[in-house]
Amino acid sequence: MDNLGEFMKIIPRESVTSLNSQKQKINWKYQFQQYGTTFVVATILFVALSVYLFYRRGYYDLYIINKVFANIAAVLFGIVLLIGPGSRLFSFPDRYAQYRKELGIVAFFLALAHGIVSFFFLPSKFSIQQFLGAGWYPFIFGLVATVALVAIFFISNDRAANAIGMEKWWRLQFWGMRIVFALIFLHVFIMKWGGWIKWYKIEGGKDLAHPEWPGAGLLVAWFMVFVVFARLAEFCSPKFGRLAWYLSAVLLPIIYIATFWRGRQFIN
Repeated sequence: MDNLGEFMKIIPRESVTSLNSQKQKINWKYQFQQYGTTFVVATILFVALSVYLFYRRGYYDLYIINKVFANIAAVLFGIVLLIGPGSRLFSFPDRYAQYRKELGIVAFFLALAHGIVSFFFLPSKFSIQQFLGAGWYPFIFGLVATVALVAIFFISNDRAANAIGMEKWWRLQFWGMRIVFALIFLHVFIMKWGGWIKWYKIEGGKDLAHPEWPGAGLLVAWFMVFVVFARLAEFCSPKFGRLAWYLSAVLLPIIYIATFWRGRQFIN
């Protein structure tokens, strides 16, 4: 499949008319179906992660909700990036390509909500001193990713594509999303790496209801590693890309099973 507008692409059946006219009728039924499906996916992820974190921690508050926002955004961005190479290597992802724009936009709002809540509503967890001190690296990566996402969001429409020029617009979308995901990857791993290593060694804190359960962020991080691996492999060659998918289909479940098994060892 063509890469065109892989992240927040213009819907194909609407694109021809949009390029010939500044005015375009909005197909509200189609938009409702697209965003409705995406909202259902995001809601399922929200409920699943919320329940998991509630039972792991023993409580549920804004801090947990904020974690869920961040994790869902990372998963949705990862899915957006996987649909493209998946469609070129296999046939089954083709049916989901039409949802890339909506998935990207929902992920954008979740990432934006995560940033706003972290900075303005959770000062005890994310203080200015932390942002300007030792934790400034992940803060900068997260901030730049958010600003870039805002820019991508505002040019993700027909009017912007016409004004910028289709080729330039596509390049901005294409490289913009890849840079954003790389920044999110760095933001997450630099901030959480030490805690993940500690969990694998000695489990979670005793303040948790189930410290033997891995954090949701750790599980999402392994998925992000798969996304990066699949994209880099497909960039090298289609053969390597296909092999990466097959390997990941086997290794990722094994990693998850081994991670939960490792947690069980702490209570044996």
